[in-house]
Amino acid sequence: MTGIDLALCAQAEITLYGPWKANDVHAPETPRLFTKAQFEWLPELETYRCPAGHLLKRVGRETCGRSGGREEVVVRYGVKAVTCQACPLRPQCTTSHKVGRSLRRSEHEELILAHQAWMETASAKAVYRLRKQTIELVFADLKEHRGLRRFSGHGLVRVRTELALEVLVHNLLALHRCLRQKPNARKIESLTEEKAA
Repeated sequence: MTGIDLALCAQAEITLYGPWKANDVHAPETPRLFTKAQFEWLPELETYRCPAGHLLKRVGRETCGRSGGREEVVVRYGVKAVTCQACPLRPQCTTSHKVGRSLRRSEHEELILAHQAWMETASAKAVYRLRKQTIELVFADLKEHRGLRRFSGHGLVRVRTELALEVLVHNLLALHRCLRQKPNARKIESLTEEKAA
């Protein structure tokens, strides 16, 4: 899921359920650093303030390619290395000795933050838990019973074809189970009617 996906869903008035996966991964030996959430966004100045009170200046803008040929604008904010080196909170903020701390902000950041807050509500968590009863069962079936752990070819066309065939098999098996159960249901119904008579 990207900020673009959230923007498209908001435009179409679709409520999206799913956790937001931020790329905030640290190696196990790296000490836990301040997260982006611990930096305060100042909308009137269009910048961030770090936990030590320093303002991050806008240092660049980039266009990131996303799936489906889509593009997302991301703005980078940073602090000069001199400022970070003199800061008493530097060990908790950055491991770099050459450059200061920097952050990236998507053009859809407001939607991302709203989505993260929404997914923390009890109602969103309740709906999201239903995945294990619906779509997660299909994923598990494809993975465990059909052996679809990796696609066997390269290219979007081949992957779409392979997945379409797997979905077709899954749907045919579900239809087969349903049709097998109908005669049994009719037999039980007729036996109950006989007993009642």
